Amino acid sequence: MLRFFTSLLILSGMSLCSAQQEVEQPVDSLRTQKKYGLRVGIDAASLARTVLDDRYTGFQIMGDYRFTDDIYFAAELGNETFDESYERVDFETNGSFLKAGIDYNFYDNWLEMDNMIYAGARLGYANMSQTLKRYSYNTDNTYLPSRDVFTNQETTGLSAVWFELHAGIKVEVLNNLYLVANIQLRRMITETIPDGFDNLYVPGFGRTYDNGNVGSGYSYGILYRIPLYKK
Repeated sequence: MLRFFTSLLILSGMSLCSAQQEVEQPVDSLRTQKKYGLRVGIDAASLARTVLDDRYTGFQIMGDYRFTDDIYFAAELGNETFDESYERVDFETNGSFLKAGIDYNFYDNWLEMDNMIYAGARLGYANMSQTLKRYSYNTDNTYLPSRDVFTNQETTGLSAVWFELHAGIKVEVLNNLYLVANIQLRRMITETIPDGFDNLYVPGFGRTYDNGNVGSGYSYGILYRIPLYKK
């Protein structure tokens, strides 16, 4: 009889534990909704360079839109003027550019954090003009000084297309306010060049060099998200 009651108590206890587990299933209180919306801001790097570099004037707007938890559509739109003097040539470049592509967030946010450590890709396009102000050349006699020719020759309707990779961070410092910083690696795909001259600078791409079509750059700025919905 004692063995019977002992078995009954054990079975009752097991049943109570099982019932308690079924009733008291833990609720995932850590699950949060992601904010979706358009982030728009300015590139502070181009503004700082405008102030510090007499040769340069530029402005750039940055933005992105969340498509999924980790994928964002991103774009940059800007204008640049670069007036440079070298030993052999003086020139000025003026034009606008547009970059568009995708960013992917590799950072696993905790709770309501909304930060990014990301990599991305862009396709860039620039429309520009180049003004050749002066160039110099040597005659057949190398002992004579070089001759300067002042032309102020302007060529409009030039364009360039390139591909670039981004790596950077976006950190939420206040509600819906973000700081962004990134580095960029670029490769020129195609460009139109003026007759008898070259594109020594391309808006949005930067300096170009005779020995290659690869460039690099960076940006940092501030973004504000216009919250549309959560999910």
